[in-house]
Amino acid sequence: MKIGYVRVSKEEQNEQLQIDALKKYGCEKTFQEKISGTAKLRPEFEKMKEVLRSGDE
Repeated sequence: MKIGYVRVSKEEQNEQLQIDALKKYGCEKTFQEKISGTAKLRPEFEKMKEVLRSGDE
């Protein structure tokens, strides 16, 4: 399964371009969050890592 992760740093930033690119690539599932790049905890990134299985992209 193709899985994608989208992150933008600020509320005013739009993640739609990233989402569209991942859909075009064929991602069946995406995880998204608006959180600073310096944040040590990224909850959606952690969730994504939990669902990754051998063979996933």
